[in-house]
Amino acid sequence: MLTSVAVKTLRDLRRGFLWWSLGLAGMVALMVAVYPTVRDNPALNRFVEQYPDTLKAFIGFGGAVDYTSAAGYLGSELFSFMVPLLLLLAAIGAGARAVAGEEEAGTLELLLSCPVSRRRLVLEKLAALAVETTALGVVLVVSLWIGARAVSMDVSLAHLAAATTSAVLLALAYGAIALLVGAATGRRALTIAVAAALAVAAFLVASLAPLVGALDIVKEASPFYHYSASDPLRHGLAAIHALPLLALAAVAGLLAPFALERRDVGVG
Repeated sequence: MLTSVAVKTLRDLRRGFLWWSLGLAGMVALMVAVYPTVRDNPALNRFVEQYPDTLKAFIGFGGAVDYTSAAGYLGSELFSFMVPLLLLLAAIGAGARAVAGEEEAGTLELLLSCPVSRRRLVLEKLAALAVETTALGVVLVVSLWIGARAVSMDVSLAHLAAATTSAVLLALAYGAIALLVGAATGRRALTIAVAAALAVAAFLVASLAPLVGALDIVKEASPFYHYSASDPLRHGLAAIHALPLLALAAVAGLLAPFALERRDVGVG
């Protein structure tokens, strides 16, 4: 008898989690290893200052682009794009598989034939998504801390954890959106497309808002704005920006069970 959908889901995800963990650790090791070559090169900052404002808007993370400081380097090379991208891919993929993937594989009806309500099934899928995303965040923090100590980076564990937590909350929000869309449609490809499109749109709004006046008035509606606005690598995590990400994840996740309850599984 099925006793826990969450445990089953985490068991199914264990191989993917291993590969995601290795990928994150490898990326961190590669990027951190390069830092000593740029740390004592102030000419690099002068060169970066000549970049177009549009480019600097995309590679900045919470503050000015500064490759010679540890926070500036990690922000530009990892947290401005690569870290959120990889965590979003993992979370959106997991959210899309949670219901829509199970339905397309023909296993959702089997799960529902067990003494498990639709609401419980979706909420346990959400819990598994949160555990996987958080665990990837732990892998990232540990990798960053080890790498930072190895090359004498002047950045605290607390600030590394703050930036990673912000990225995890961002990924969890879009993973929950994918779960919601998958529960409403039962179509995995559509779910991924919708969640990814929303993420790209939000990224563009947050990145271009400082340059485009029309976007500046709506930037606070972008989850990516809240992801980096507090500059967590330098100043830590701010509740005023973390809470909107958490709220978005909670709202999407709690709406998902109702979306699944309102339609016939396997029909259409």
